[in-house]
Amino acid sequence: MNIETLSPQDRGKQAAGVTAVDRHVQPGMKLGLGTGSTAKWAILRTAERFRAGELPGLLVVPSSFDTEILCQKEGLAVRTLQDPQIGAELDVVIDGADELTATLDCIKGGGGAHLQEKILCDAGREFILVADESKIVEHLGTRFPIPLEVHPLARVSVVKTLAKRGIQAQLRYGTGKAGPVVTDNGNFILDILFSSPIDAGQQEKDLKMITGVLEVGLFPRRARRAYIGRPDGSFSVWER
Repeated sequence: MNIETLSPQDRGKQAAGVTAVDRHVQPGMKLGLGTGSTAKWAILRTAERFRAGELPGLLVVPSSFDTEILCQKEGLAVRTLQDPQIGAELDVVIDGADELTATLDCIKGGGGAHLQEKILCDAGREFILVADESKIVEHLGTRFPIPLEVHPLARVSVVKTLAKRGIQAQLRYGTGKAGPVVTDNGNFILDILFSSPIDAGQQEKDLKMITGVLEVGLFPRRARRAYIGRPDGSFSVWER
C-alpha cells in the first residue's frame, strides 16, 4: 500500500511493524505474530518477504483466529505452539499495544486476544512491541481499559469481587452481533479502569488471583524493545 494513501496514524503503524520485521525476522525462525491494527503491518511485511524468498524455512504462530486467517491468506507457513516443529518455543514475537509506557509496560487485549498473546509472549525468546505515538501514556489503565478474560460462569462473581476492591467492571459487548464479545477461547471480557496510577506488575498478579479470571491484559516487564512509528512514517526505537 502506498504510504501517501494512509492516514498519519496508519503511517506510524506501518513504519513500526515493517521496521520490526526487517530488523528481527530471519530465515528459519519460529515467529509469533500478534493481533491488531499495528501487528497487521508486521504480518503483511513478513508475508511479502516470505513470498520473495527472503525467509526460507520461516514458521509462524498466530495469536488469534483473525491473525491466523490473515497469515493463511498471505501464504505464510502457519503452525500452532503445540506443533512438534515449534515445541512451545518461539524465537521472536512481534505484537502491538493499546497503551505503552516509557518502561515498555503495556496494555493489550483491545482485540480480545490477550490470553493467546500472553501465551505466545511468554514462549518467545524476544518480545518486540510495535505501536504508533498515540499509544504512549505516562500511566497504564486510567484512559484505556484493562481487559480481563473471564470464564462465563464467573462473570457475576468476578464483577462483585472487583466492586469490593472499588473497581468497576464493564462487560464488553460486540458489534455486528447481539450480546457480549466471546473470545476465541469461548470466554467473556470485562474491561476495567483505574482512577489513579497503578503498579502494573502487582495488579497483574492481584487480578489473576481472582477465581474465574483467566488472563489480564497487563504486560509488565516483558518487552525489551519497542518500535514507535510517527505520523510522517519515521520511527524511534525504545529499549529497556
